[in-house]
Amino acid sequence: MEATNLEQAQAFALNPNFAEAYNNRGLARLKICHKSEFPKIVEDYNQAIALNPNLVEAYLNRADIYKNYIGDFEAAMQDYEKIISLEPNRIEAYVNIAHIHFISGKLSESLAHLEKAISINSDCPEAYCGRGTVRFHLDDKEGAKKDLFLAFDLYEAQGNIVYCVFTRSLIMNLFQDYEVHKDLFGVESRMREKNNHSIK
Repeated sequence: MEATNLEQAQAFALNPNFAEAYNNRGLARLKICHKSEFPKIVEDYNQAIALNPNLVEAYLNRADIYKNYIGDFEAAMQDYEKIISLEPNRIEAYVNIAHIHFISGKLSESLAHLEKAISINSDCPEAYCGRGTVRFHLDDKEGAKKDLFLAFDLYEAQGNIVYCVFTRSLIMNLFQDYEVHKDLFGVESRMREKNNHSIK
């Protein structure tokens, strides 16, 4: 952290109007992860955006703070919409807007944004995981199962074990159904066989 702080100080000394420096300092402060830092983090992103109104990463980082730490969904939504206006194919914005709609009980709006995310990147596991969850709550159990199993496969292909475990738990919790569980165990068994074969 000390090296990072020195680099930031040098960046500000060389150019106090360097937008990326404020954005990076906000990220560094987030690592402290204490609620007392949140106003300072938001202020860093505000400054970065004031200096460069087209700096998408600053909007994305500020929206993350609003959504996941402060709980200000309205402010987060405004930032995600701004991101889409700057980069219409920025998939994280659609997925996060969908999550806010889901939390707010707006399932149709959530589904629409996840469909858009998938149309941009058909290999995005987060979008399939989100759409599967929404479909389940819309009583489309077959569509939900298909999406969640696909998300599981994509996370596995990416080597993302943490989200493999998360998606597995989600499937097990949503579907209190022996047949679905059996299908999931079958997928896991095939994955293990494939991994063992690749090692040999």
